[in-house]
Amino acid sequence: MKKIIITLILCFVYAGINAQDRHRAGDSPYDLFLSVRGCYHLVQDNFKDNYSWGAGGKIVAEWQYQEIKLSWGISMGYSRYQPKWLKWDFVPTKQLFVAQEIPVTLFVNYYFFNNKVKPYVGVGGSVMWGKYDYSFSKMENTYTTGRYTNLDEYYYKDFEVEGGFKFGVIPHVGFMFSLDHRNAFGAEFSWDKYFSNGRLEKQNNYTATLYYTYIID
Repeated sequence: MKKIIITLILCFVYAGINAQDRHRAGDSPYDLFLSVRGCYHLVQDNFKDNYSWGAGGKIVAEWQYQEIKLSWGISMGYSRYQPKWLKWDFVPTKQLFVAQEIPVTLFVNYYFFNNKVKPYVGVGGSVMWGKYDYSFSKMENTYTTGRYTNLDEYYYKDFEVEGGFKFGVIPHVGFMFSLDHRNAFGAEFSWDKYFSNGRLEKQNNYTATLYYTYIID
């Protein structure tokens, strides 16, 4: 009985050593990509009524299966948006609150090949908490020539900062450039499309991302 147990243990150890040589993360058939990313957001549609641009960062963990050229991963980020303002002569400046977002995204990527340069396409599903000021996009009075028609309503009406969750889809393309088996850099371009939810307005961004990745192979 002892000989059988010892034989089984040796078999498992041998199999584990071989698996470590054959696969890149111990006995698992994947590479693990750990990334730190910086993002620039070019705002679109009605979001431009209130904000001009945004920037932020995120951390990403991605599991890539080289044999089938597919990966899945999760990211968590933080972004801030520059608010717009309006100024009339002899009256105080009207400026919106800074918008803040914390998105959490699950995504899948397909890598066309696994050489030093790895181009890919993918799509993600995201849930995002955000806090916004929709003062300009929710104004009831007309704004067509750079001036509101009702000065008193514009400057003295109270606006409520909206906060809550939105859901969205994020198609993206990118590439990763590997310096060696441990370090890589990359770029990604995405269309961040979030849907309205209650009092939260829809949101569309074009996002450019640069990143560094540490590879556990």
